[in-house]
Amino acid sequence: MAINLQNIQWKLHLDESTVGTPHEWFRAFAPWIPDSPEVFVDVADYSHVEDGPVVFLSGHNVCYSLDATGRRNGLLYERRQPAEGTNPEKLEESFTALLKHAALLETDPEFKVKPKFLVHDVKFIVNNRGIAPNNDETLAAVKPELSALLDKVYGAGAYTLTREQDKRQRFMVHIKANAPVAVNEALKKFE
Repeated sequence: MAINLQNIQWKLHLDESTVGTPHEWFRAFAPWIPDSPEVFVDVADYSHVEDGPVVFLSGHNVCYSLDATGRRNGLLYERRQPAEGTNPEKLEESFTALLKHAALLETDPEFKVKPKFLVHDVKFIVNNRGIAPNNDETLAAVKPELSALLDKVYGAGAYTLTREQDKRQRFMVHIKANAPVAVNEALKKFE
């Protein structure tokens, strides 16, 4: 089974003691609209929504959000438009984009307490059940290319992959590395 990965999402969990307020996230995301090569169009506060996005930065190709789905806060990267290239290229491009934006947030002056991202605690999601049904066959098809990326970040055999077992959910893999990794340390692996 071959899969042309599209609608890729990554969620980089946060140290819960460093989440900050929705207002801080709104103020951190807002300058990305005019200052980014990405076409971002709006920032919205969804803090009234339970178990979902808290602050959402909407873009034409890519969206970012402070996401609290599953009662865990994190930075969510969401690729909306079809991506060109091979699966390994799409995985690396999307993951490094997430890391670069996390690095920006970790140093953003809008936060009283700087966000600290847990690069060793990540979710990989394909937000398209037609492309990637949530089953073992999809995991078998995606795992070699996903593992090649993760080996680069964490080292071969230094992490675990756990597929979301609830068939009602999208295809989602929880990635847990054996040791903490800083955002900038992970980014250096792609230089």
